[in-house]
Amino acid sequence: MRSFARFVLAGILAAIPAPAAPAPQTKHLHLDPAQTEVHFTLKDTIHTVHGTFHMSAGDIVFNPQTGEASGKIAVDTGSGASGNDTRDGKMKREYLQVPSFPVATYEVDHVNGYDPQKPIQKITVNGTMTLHGAKHALVMEFALSRDGQTTVAVTHFMIPYVSWGIKDPSNAFIHVEKEVLMEISARGTMDSQE
Repeated sequence: MRSFARFVLAGILAAIPAPAAPAPQTKHLHLDPAQTEVHFTLKDTIHTVHGTFHMSAGDIVFNPQTGEASGKIAVDTGSGASGNDTRDGKMKREYLQVPSFPVATYEVDHVNGYDPQKPIQKITVNGTMTLHGAKHALVMEFALSRDGQTTVAVTHFMIPYVSWGIKDPSNAFIHVEKEVLMEISARGTMDSQE
């Protein structure tokens, strides 16, 4: 009789569904343009040019478990400044062609390696950069630090601008490198979404 009771109890317990695992929370990273710095460095045979651009928008939503992500970072190409008005005007007019291509964007499709438990970590972001009207796959590594909701994301990467279709500024007397170094330090907030 006891064996039968145990059998029935085991059957009842087996029929009770296990509690569902909580749905993973997606993360929303909102970058503040006013607290974000976009720097560029370009070398030639005479000197090294340092300058800045202005980020106009930055919002990324991602699932830490699957890595699936969406969102965009946008930079105003017309905001480029290196401290020399003549050089900057030529850069915007002849090379970046700002009237035709006023914005450069980076569209995110995957975030790898994010750990919600670590306040300081490195993550890898996959996406597509649209520059000068053309799309290019680009993988960037970010150093992330969080303090509550406040998040700082720092990265640097090279853009092979000539092979990406932007005019080579070199001439018979000055050789300009074909890649420009970009350095971004962005500050914003990260929160969870159900």
